[in-house]
Amino acid sequence: MNYPVPPYGVVVPAAKSGTNKTVVIVVIIVVVILIIGAIAIGLGVGLGVGLSKRNSDSSSGSSSTYSILSAPTVTCTYGGSSTCGCSATQPSFLSPRIYQGYAAVANSWPWIVAIFINNDQTFCGGFLVSYQHVVTAAHCVDGATASTISVYAGIQELSSLSSGQSRVVSSLTVHPSYSASALTNDIAVLTLASAFDQTSTVGQCCLTSDASLPTVGEHGVIAGWGEASTSSSTVSNNLLQGVIEVQTFSLCSTGSTSSIQFCAGYDGTNACNGDSGSPFMTSVNNSWTCTGLVSNSVKCGGNTIYTRVSAYRSFINGIING
Repeated sequence: MNYPVPPYGVVVPAAKSGTNKTVVIVVIIVVVILIIGAIAIGLGVGLGVGLSKRNSDSSSGSSSTYSILSAPTVTCTYGGSSTCGCSATQPSFLSPRIYQGYAAVANSWPWIVAIFINNDQTFCGGFLVSYQHVVTAAHCVDGATASTISVYAGIQELSSLSSGQSRVVSSLTVHPSYSASALTNDIAVLTLASAFDQTSTVGQCCLTSDASLPTVGEHGVIAGWGEASTSSSTVSNNLLQGVIEVQTFSLCSTGSTSSIQFCAGYDGTNACNGDSGSPFMTSVNNSWTCTGLVSNSVKCGGNTIYTRVSAYRSFINGIING
């Protein structure tokens, strides 16, 4: 995701001549503490909390408490390559909590892919809308060369990429109205050199043309390999998931228009670096439908701007069918 780091800085005033040395030492110590604190805050905002759960204050010795939303209900039956939004392995939202997140049941989100860009210098998420087409965030691949992008499907852990399938990208199409400064129209489609093989661990996410979806108050699931704690500077090895809620657009401090974007988050749970392009999934016609994708936020764990995928259905279809 795009996380602008606030300009934290500490100005150290010059000491007056004749100032007591003890006072000077105290001032220096305070300044050092402030600088360290500012750096820590900058990292906390710049690197942030991916798919995290905010816990209660542990300094008092009390146990952590979590506020958990109910997940959307999807009861569709897996039917092989002809279906979308149904997995052979059903997701679970009752699995044990891991630190600041949930471990997704392996292969329960078979359309989610890991994308390595510029020969592994950048990492993003994405999702399959056909076995040869991946939707992701435009800011992930804008300016990249297709041949430097690798896509992995059917995996749970990034340390076990060989357990899944991999494909190279033959072409990438960034939305023609994408704005790198405003992060609007933040969507791109990757066309793979060859289609993924359909298996019980590799599938397609459904799409909708209903431009009103998702709606304010609706619960959705986000999943990705993004950074999972404020102390982390690397993406998560495990695929993590969380349930969040679509918020009133004004609760996001970034974004420009609710017709092509929406705001979502819940109690410190949200996406972070490495989650860009990953799907926001809701229940539409009893199937998991990718109604959003991770775009940007001013901080990890806060309300996040998602690209409203339904607004770009014709753009996506044009590439798939073209």
